[in-house]
This record gives sequence, C-alpha cells and structure tokens, in this order.
Amino acid sequence: MTQTHPYKRRTYYLKNSAQSKFITRFVALSLFGGGIALGGFNFLAYKKIDAALYSMRLPNISPGGLLWHEMLLTNLFVIVFILIAFTLTARSLFNRLHGPLKKMTYDITLISEGELNTMISLRQHDEFRDLAGELTLMTTSLKQRLTTMKQLTDDIIQLSEKTGGNLDEASRANLSGRLAELRQAIEACSL
Repeated sequence: MTQTHPYKRRTYYLKNSAQSKFITRFVALSLFGGGIALGGFNFLAYKKIDAALYSMRLPNISPGGLLWHEMLLTNLFVIVFILIAFTLTARSLFNRLHGPLKKMTYDITLISEGELNTMISLRQHDEFRDLAGELTLMTTSLKQRLTTMKQLTDDIIQLSEKTGGNLDEASRANLSGRLAELRQAIEACSL
C-alpha cells in the first residue's frame, strides 16, 4: 500500500510547550533553592564569623572546619528542596499525561473488541491529541473497509440466492466481478 501523505514529523507524545513548562519550572525552582541556600549560608557564616570576632579569639580549628557545619546545613537544605521541587514537578507532568493515556487505553480496548464506532477524543488542552486523531482516522478507515467487504459479501450472497445456482452468462460475469472486488478489498488489508 502506498503512502499518500509525505512524511511529516508530528508531536505525538509531549507538546513542546509542555516540555518547556516542565523544564522552566524545574530550573526556576532549582535556582530559587540555590539562591536560598546561598543566602542561608552567607547568613550563617556571617553570624559565625561575627561571633568569633566579637569574642576576640578564633576557635582552635582549621579555616575549612570553621564553616563546615553551616555549609553542611545549607547543602542538606538544597538537596531536600531540589528533591521536593523535582517530585512536585514530576507529579505535575504525570498528572498531565495520565488522564489522556488512560482515556486512550480505554478507547483502544473498545476498538480492539470490535467497537469501530468508538472515537478517541481528548480535551482540547490534553497531550496526545495528534496521536488520538491518527488512531481515529485508522479506526474510520478500518470501518470503511469492513463495510465495503460486508456489502460485497451481501451482494454475492444475494446474487447466488437469486439465481438458485443456475447462473446465466450475465449473472456469472456480475458474480465474478463482485468476487474480484471482494478479493481486492481483502488484499488491501494486508494481513
């Protein structure tokens, strides 16, 4: 079967806007968490250094160890914050994808059970709308082909019943033509 439409790249899974929103939210939340961590570290370090200068003596520890506790606290905060941000962002993306996929799965199950009148319809803002449209076109095409085969089969049965097995030359030619059309319709469905 030849393809009548030239290949055109389609966005079936995630629209670029959904991908951009996901990435933008994640990056913004990560930068926000990093900014809070940096501000928190500066605040804690300032307090520690101010307290050390106020007491007029530095503790007997290495310079790296002086702010180790503050650095550890701020890094733990950033890790927890980014994990929470990632979880919330991923959950948002999951919710955006789960509904349309569940609806499409249900509709495809109906189609596979023979309900060729099932239309896969998603809401306007749902992801996978292009894929749902292509599946609906496929279902419509299958329905048209099966209807054509059923009509040809009915015509052949009526023709053979009408003649009662005694076929004249015109009926035989008509029957042969209908059988050829049925064979062509079946072959178009490459099994």
